[in-house]
Amino acid sequence: MIGSVKKYEMDENDILTNQPVDVLEVILKRLPLKDYLVLRTICHYCRKTISNVIENKQCCHLPEQPQVFLQSNNSRFFFSLSTKSVHHLGTPPLLRTNRCVGSVEGWLIVNDYSEKGFAKFFFLNPVTKVRILIPSKLSLPSNSNVGSNGITCVRKVVASSKPNCDKSDCYLVGLLSDFCHIAIYKLFDKSWNIVESDKDSGSYFKDVEIIGTKLYVNDSCSNSLLVCDLKDATNGLPKAEVLVKIPEIRLSDSSIISTHAYCFLAKNEALRELYIIYLSIFAKPEYDTQHAAADRLRIITSYADPPKITGFKVLKLDTSKDPIEWQNVKLEDRVAFVSGWNTMVMSRDQLSCNEELTRGNRIYFAVHFRCPTDPWPGLQLGMFDLTDSSFNYFPVETSKDDDVPYPLWIVPSVW
Repeated sequence: MIGSVKKYEMDENDILTNQPVDVLEVILKRLPLKDYLVLRTICHYCRKTISNVIENKQCCHLPEQPQVFLQSNNSRFFFSLSTKSVHHLGTPPLLRTNRCVGSVEGWLIVNDYSEKGFAKFFFLNPVTKVRILIPSKLSLPSNSNVGSNGITCVRKVVASSKPNCDKSDCYLVGLLSDFCHIAIYKLFDKSWNIVESDKDSGSYFKDVEIIGTKLYVNDSCSNSLLVCDLKDATNGLPKAEVLVKIPEIRLSDSSIISTHAYCFLAKNEALRELYIIYLSIFAKPEYDTQHAAADRLRIITSYADPPKITGFKVLKLDTSKDPIEWQNVKLEDRVAFVSGWNTMVMSRDQLSCNEELTRGNRIYFAVHFRCPTDPWPGLQLGMFDLTDSSFNYFPVETSKDDDVPYPLWIVPSVW
């Protein structure tokens, strides 16, 4: 009897390990990311085979839905839209002392300020723990209006593609915290190029996005969208041109309530479309500000009480018109994901078969309003339905002893 049990276990193991690689690849294509990774733990043969498949990019798991990556001084974790819960996946050591400033196609963009006066960066895949170093470090300009130490930092980084894409250049653009400088880098070049705003015109940079090799910049002082070709950055600083004016959103004010609108550049990578998404809030007029952009701009650094999000408005850049203009749109079969470090628009076909996500015409938001007196309500995760203007908030249950994390969106992938 014992011998029969041993024989059965051996036969079962032989069935698994003797599967041809092409058969395993067919299986992998039908698995979501979670099962894709679990399969690697079954045996040494499976781990080796799947690792080879990942390394050689022979096939990919089913599309994964976006998740919110939450990071604070003490913790790093994911918030899943499907389960509406926090998942601690284990923080890679490289994230314990460094900060994420962006994400692209399943990769986090992480900065490192360990060397004073410089910013170093690397790509990190939080699923596979693979890291790709950016060899050149960025020399940060000094600005007495930024931070207590007078050193400018990098607020946000966008990338034209993931770092290991085939036969195409990867560009990175960093938006600096003084709102006067943009840093441009082509992966594996020797150095970064620094673009400074035009002081005579009083312009400053509020947001950046890349589609293909085109860099789009929100110049908020002139309310213009600037555009330049990043391929020209290899021959010196690229010349930016005004593409179109950015519409102003006028909101009413009162002596009790102040109304603000945050503006996010967003892209649909698959369709090469550019959007502007406005987020409007109500907040008490008591808030702290600081100077930026050589005193031409004052930015809100914290609120006395957590603001209330009141709605969203979506505009799409219509390049088929002459002149180019912004078009008021409903997302229809698309879904938007909004955060301060990255904002993206995806069609339902790009998402997993989650019933809630596939309804479309919705905006999922993950924002952090700094409120020192009552910090945790300043973290707001939820969904806004453009069809009926309704809200659905997602509670984040974590240890209240932790610092309040700030969020960014990522679409997990093994590539």
